[in-house]
Amino acid sequence: MSKASLELGGGNWAAKDGNLLGYAVGDTSGKYLPREFTFSRGADIAATRVNKDGLIEKYRENLLTYSNQFDTTWSSSNTTETGGQAGYDGTNDAWLLEKSASSAFLWRSFSGSGVYSLSLYAKAGTLNSVFVLIVASGGNGNGYFNLSTGTVGTFGNNAFDAQIEDVGNGWYRCSLIGNYTNISQVRIYPANGESLTDTSGNIYIQDAQLERGLVATDYIETDSSTASAGVLDDLPRIDYTGGSASLLLEPQRTNICTNSEDVSNWSLTFATVTPNDTISPEGVQNAAKIVTSNLACDVKLTSIPVSPSTTYTATFYCKLTSGSGLQTRFYDNTNGANIEYYDYSSQLVVGEWKRVTRTFTTPAGCNNIQIWFLAASSSASVTAHYWGYQLEEGSYPTSYIPTYGVSATREEDNMDTTFSSPLSTDGGVSVLYYIKGTDKKSGISANARYLNFATDSGLTTPYIAYNRTDEEHRVRVYDGTVSTYSKAEVDIENDVKIVVVAEGDTHKVFSNGVLRYTRTTNSIDWSSITDFVHTSNDDIGVIDVKQALLFPTALTDAECIALTTL
Repeated sequence: MSKASLELGGGNWAAKDGNLLGYAVGDTSGKYLPREFTFSRGADIAATRVNKDGLIEKYRENLLTYSNQFDTTWSSSNTTETGGQAGYDGTNDAWLLEKSASSAFLWRSFSGSGVYSLSLYAKAGTLNSVFVLIVASGGNGNGYFNLSTGTVGTFGNNAFDAQIEDVGNGWYRCSLIGNYTNISQVRIYPANGESLTDTSGNIYIQDAQLERGLVATDYIETDSSTASAGVLDDLPRIDYTGGSASLLLEPQRTNICTNSEDVSNWSLTFATVTPNDTISPEGVQNAAKIVTSNLACDVKLTSIPVSPSTTYTATFYCKLTSGSGLQTRFYDNTNGANIEYYDYSSQLVVGEWKRVTRTFTTPAGCNNIQIWFLAASSSASVTAHYWGYQLEEGSYPTSYIPTYGVSATREEDNMDTTFSSPLSTDGGVSVLYYIKGTDKKSGISANARYLNFATDSGLTTPYIAYNRTDEEHRVRVYDGTVSTYSKAEVDIENDVKIVVVAEGDTHKVFSNGVLRYTRTTNSIDWSSITDFVHTSNDDIGVIDVKQALLFPTALTDAECIALTTL
């Protein structure tokens, strides 16, 4: 409606430099002028979203500075680097790496622990291979890549996977994946076959990248600092779960499964695992295949620290290929007893990724558990793919939090803005909330306020807020003395459009095309509204905002019914 003074969403989603853009009518011509909402999630790399393509999108970062300037912070051990060479990408950004002694290499320092993918583009010169080495006190990782045949040679130690991709014109992208403790160096060796003994010869290299995770993602150029892409710090998460765009707001949560995608350290009995076997819900080849061969199989995550008498939610993605009767088992290591078995077969569809969810409570005294994924007694042989393991404290699941050797915390989403001038013109105001339906959850306080139009960001003076409990969409109007709650009368699992109209000492609540309530409050001049804020609460739940609108006037009943009809 042209009367709107401020719009969030409604087809106008856009993010810029950590800010979300709302739209405000700025002059009599009716143009929409961008209004920035400050958005914060702290120094956070654990947040994900579902993008327009239906894929889970993560934070990505190239941790190597000067990633294609091998004569800058890289050091030479009997090698010479010459730039300006023809590259894989049509540029002259490649480098000739020439050796002058056996075991010559190019290297640089790096400090870190966990799951990493090291990748670089390489092409044969007078030598036909490249050897890469990650030096780590907990065990090195290394691998040979043949640049004439386009094949992976010997690799191992703490490197559990290696991949080579033909990118044309003799160039290959070579990737080494492993789980390391205390990395100190990254090295690149010109090689001949699987030998480093030649005292001369050369290869071409370009665009090195070191990143967390089980797969080399699109290259990110760096200079004096690292560079990132994807779901960045403080980026508003416009989420497309279900196909339509909405703003995802969630509480702080920690994934205490330290390797959410790496199954190389799992305990396996009567089962085999193939890492990076197929395309995951992320859209890259980093999902593991597990095949069981006996009714007595054990496939488990061991020694996960927990708190006693505490509710947790476990989630993971599974795609069943063959077999049936899958179940997971939660085992109390402290007391030496099962917590429960859970058959998740009914949640699976052969050939489709499904996120399996189970909530359970740890027994008294329990401070360490195991989670088992295994074939139930109805089937001795099961083949399935797994990805994205998450265990978080709480009674409901939140979006996926990737981990790479240590637990990771996604901080709470928060946003706010301050109006340059009051947006109400006649002392009345109308607010629309369009909220995407969600699963019923437990543990969400009735005081959890989500989207607030208020006279101050501290919410100590009058405000109108979208509110929600475990099972109800509702709104809250605070007149400075008393809070009034009104249910939307729409099941929490369904989308809801709510309009609150406040004028003088009366407010009305409409939802999904129906007038639900008329309430009396203290008389308020709503022209004092100056803030829009998403309140920070420890007990806040997951909310998907499709649209929010502020009108600087009291709309008519007919307008409210038209606005809220789905």
